[in-house]
Amino acid sequence: MMILRVEKPSLAGLRGVLTSAMVATALAGTAVVALPSLAQAQETRSYDMPAGPLSGALNRLAEQAGIRLFYDSALTNGLTSPGLKGSFGTSEALVRLLAGTGLIHRRTGPDSFTLEPAPKAESGAVQLDTMQVEGMAGGRETGSSPVPSYGARLSGVGTKTDTPILETPQSISVVTRQAMDNQGALNLTDALRYTSGVAPAAYLNGDGTNYDIFTIRGFANSNSGILRDGMRLNYNVFDAASETYGLERIEVLKGPSSVMYGQSGPAGVVNMVSKRPTTTPLHEIEVQGGSLGRRQIATDHGGALDADGVFSYRLTAQVRDGKSWTDFSQDDRSYIAPAFTWRPDDTMSLTLLGYYQKSETSYYSGVPYQGSVLPNPNGRIARNRYLGDPDLNYWNTEAYYIGYLFEKQINKAITVRSGLRYGESKLDYGYLYLDQLLADNRTVTRGAIKRHDDSDTLVADNNIQAKWSGLGGEHTTMAGFDLARSHYQRTRWFGAARSIDLYEPVYGNLGTIAFAAPRIDDPIRFSQAGLYLQQQSKFDDHWVVTLNGRKDWAETVVTASNAQTRTKDDAFTYRAGLTYLAPGGFAPYLSYSESFEPSAGSTWDGSPFMPTTGRQYEAGIKFQPHGSRTLVTLAAYHLTQQNVPTPDPDQVAHPGAQVQTGEIRSRGVELEAQTDLTDNLRLRGALTLTDAEVTKSNVAAEIGLVPVDTPARMASLWADYSIREGRLSGLSFGVGGRYTSGTYDVANTVKLAGRTLVDAMAAYEVDRWRIALTASNIFDRTYINSCYGNCWYGRPRTVDLTLRYSW
Repeated sequence: MMILRVEKPSLAGLRGVLTSAMVATALAGTAVVALPSLAQAQETRSYDMPAGPLSGALNRLAEQAGIRLFYDSALTNGLTSPGLKGSFGTSEALVRLLAGTGLIHRRTGPDSFTLEPAPKAESGAVQLDTMQVEGMAGGRETGSSPVPSYGARLSGVGTKTDTPILETPQSISVVTRQAMDNQGALNLTDALRYTSGVAPAAYLNGDGTNYDIFTIRGFANSNSGILRDGMRLNYNVFDAASETYGLERIEVLKGPSSVMYGQSGPAGVVNMVSKRPTTTPLHEIEVQGGSLGRRQIATDHGGALDADGVFSYRLTAQVRDGKSWTDFSQDDRSYIAPAFTWRPDDTMSLTLLGYYQKSETSYYSGVPYQGSVLPNPNGRIARNRYLGDPDLNYWNTEAYYIGYLFEKQINKAITVRSGLRYGESKLDYGYLYLDQLLADNRTVTRGAIKRHDDSDTLVADNNIQAKWSGLGGEHTTMAGFDLARSHYQRTRWFGAARSIDLYEPVYGNLGTIAFAAPRIDDPIRFSQAGLYLQQQSKFDDHWVVTLNGRKDWAETVVTASNAQTRTKDDAFTYRAGLTYLAPGGFAPYLSYSESFEPSAGSTWDGSPFMPTTGRQYEAGIKFQPHGSRTLVTLAAYHLTQQNVPTPDPDQVAHPGAQVQTGEIRSRGVELEAQTDLTDNLRLRGALTLTDAEVTKSNVAAEIGLVPVDTPARMASLWADYSIREGRLSGLSFGVGGRYTSGTYDVANTVKLAGRTLVDAMAAYEVDRWRIALTASNIFDRTYINSCYGNCWYGRPRTVDLTLRYSW
């Protein structure tokens, strides 16, 4: 459950901020609340609540019973509850919790109750403003619903069904909306900072502003590794960085995942769950300002469009104007995401989802090794130094997506699901890149590049699920078919640019650049189709067996001079897992999973490369007490990638050719926890130990190399505390620390220094207002993020102030 204060909206302070269209949409759904089933509110449940503040006890009751409570927040100030222990229906539980408080409850809907003072002899009921304790859809958590804390119970990323994370035999991390808000996540890279196994800012990604690439368990996520609502997002991972304000949660499935999603690398997948329509009125507007000239306004609205809640909507929008920490940078974005749901009854729903995003950012070209990670007689290069040119420094993306999610429950046993999305994106960038540092250790030669990409992607996923009993157990069987089809074309321009002094840069003179004729790459058409089968079986209420099998067919067509070259691949992947649900919320598990990914290139005789493959053995234990918001996962894994290209051993006869006999191995241990220790104190923590290296190569010097951007150790801990009673009620504060050990560059010639960064948050919430101050790297630690021929500094201290108004 989550707490949402609801009062009569006042728009006086909002005029001039929202456009008239947003205001009209916001008002359209403010008066309608859809109510779930009466059976849920009447169900008898077991409770064990100690005596304490009444407001906290009511919150716990609402969450466990799946009900909605309306009351004036002032009524509970200073009141305590005698506690509740035993099995009761909802009404009786409320009577016992309110005993001695002078309050009574009144049923106002199938699972809605209003609290009010007990009537006096000559007075009627008191007119109340309302506070709503709001539940998930129907009071039931799903794999896409909001989570009122840091610890989710269900996720669909590992099974495509609403499966308890405890019963999924693979490591899953979920970053909730509350975690993103409290920790001030500015992008997807920020949101994953406190997630085990994930190293941010891979492949020159800087601070995550331009695109979404990071390493998971020692491997960079591939183009296929970014999902939205369970389906592949883009053909090209450079297309656009994801806007986190439009997300309800972020899920990470670690390790090979092709058996669920088709072609992808061994790292796993990151699934972003969009904000969905809600039948409960939801309205907010927030204004943010902060370091680096960041100015942002965002708004989010949802609600029912009719009295019965058959039609509902969601509209999320954001506009940002900002900069990065380097000179001459920018970070501007416009984002709007409308959504609409038709739910004619409890058995069927159709949700239309779409969004448009336009980003105008800049590219950070990095700095040479000498003067950053290596000594330079001229001194250290300034962290904010930009070594390109302000007149050619842009990284602009524009994209739109539209699709649907459909679900129909045929009967109690059979459910059919279907999803489809089409998207188009454009990428334009131009900048000066660093080439060679001269003997004076201060002058570096440069080149110029401009690039334009066009791509479109169509994805679809359809499956049927059957629940049945037999063979001594309870079973869920799912069979499905999915497909993906993309077109992609790239055009590039290259030219020589003037050298620059690292310590006394002079900009301008771009007129001297003579760009060569454009290099227009041959158009590429990619398609993939897959058939998959999943069997989840539970025996004796303790043993959970998960079996998956999938057959994929992939084809890449390159068109050149009206001739087409076709490369076809197919693969069968499977997963097998066993979980034991032990008493007390413990769940040890074992699993094996596979991945495959088509590989560009060919051998010396023109034979196309085979797909690279991944294999993972994983063992672990998860802990989640029944009904709690605690999830702890301890996992150990052994992961290998085969068919990795390596130089042909006969370079005399086949100069420059490659063969696929290379291998990379990663093994490690990960510990991650999210928990509500009390009603006031919440924690997120992670520990990662990774041992990754090249195990097979035809170049002897490459064997034993550690993959780039793969720290051997990472540790993080975040804690926040909320005051819910007394004069300081509404105040919350948090602090977190992140340690990352040093990583190597590509050739392992340089190892970066490790770093510890500290983040913090302070917030105050009263009535419909929330003001929050979030800070990252509060001690302004200077560090190098990664090195790829050049080196990239990490983000310095940033501080952002956010003011939110909800109604």
